Amino acid sequence: MIKAIILDIKTGRVALIVSLILTIAMGASRSQAQQSEAIGILTALDIELDLLLGAAESIQTTTIGGVAYHRARLNSVDVVLARAGAYGMLPSATTSILIHEFGVSGIVFTGIAGGVADHTKVLDVVISTDLIIHDCGTQTDDGFVWKPDCGVNEDGSIPADPYLREIASNAAKQVVGKEHVFEGRIVSGEAFIASQQYVDFLRDQFDAYAVESEGGPVARIAHEFGVPVIVIRTLSDKADGRAHESYASFAQDAADNSARVVLTMLKDLAADK
Repeated sequence: MIKAIILDIKTGRVALIVSLILTIAMGASRSQAQQSEAIGILTALDIELDLLLGAAESIQTTTIGGVAYHRARLNSVDVVLARAGAYGMLPSATTSILIHEFGVSGIVFTGIAGGVADHTKVLDVVISTDLIIHDCGTQTDDGFVWKPDCGVNEDGSIPADPYLREIASNAAKQVVGKEHVFEGRIVSGEAFIASQQYVDFLRDQFDAYAVESEGGPVARIAHEFGVPVIVIRTLSDKADGRAHESYASFAQDAADNSARVVLTMLKDLAADK
């Protein structure tokens, strides 16, 4: 049984359609998923993936639908690395392929984000407690109505895995120091946010710590198939009126910070086995 998931990006709606698809190929993939111990690691950008690929061993690359999937070893852990692309269909499709074709037992999305919480700063690290797709809803004559069924819980949130969250948080503290690590809600949407007014809305409406474009859809797909997920984001900007300027200055450092957190996290996972 496969739960087919269709994301309507233009309207911001997530329609979940459950259908029966009986094929030998997908059935075999699902069996592999139940047996595999490989961790899927996704990024949105090349700069977020480069450091991880540079540290990987025994890389075997398979291209599916134009996306390169790299089977490799990172710090003694089997992984599948891929650049998922930006918001919407590409990250969602990549997540599904990781689950059904490569049989990953967990998914880590790593990279950069805009900061939302007042007490965070550029190059701080945010570990997801849960995620929300902040532009998922219906535009009406009376304003925008949020659709909680875009998520899992009544408030529209999608939970992150508690075990991966703990491992990721401890790893981040080793990399950047305890004072620069925060655990909180990450919100996802199609637009690049560079507006203090909208930052205030995201903070007040959702108690968000960071805003990005891929984590929510990836987490929703992973949750639908029972695969643990965690999102690790280093802040490249504060998503305000100076976001583009800050992004240009700090994106590479932020991406490298998140990659180093993942490398440390994998080392701790290997030691925890």
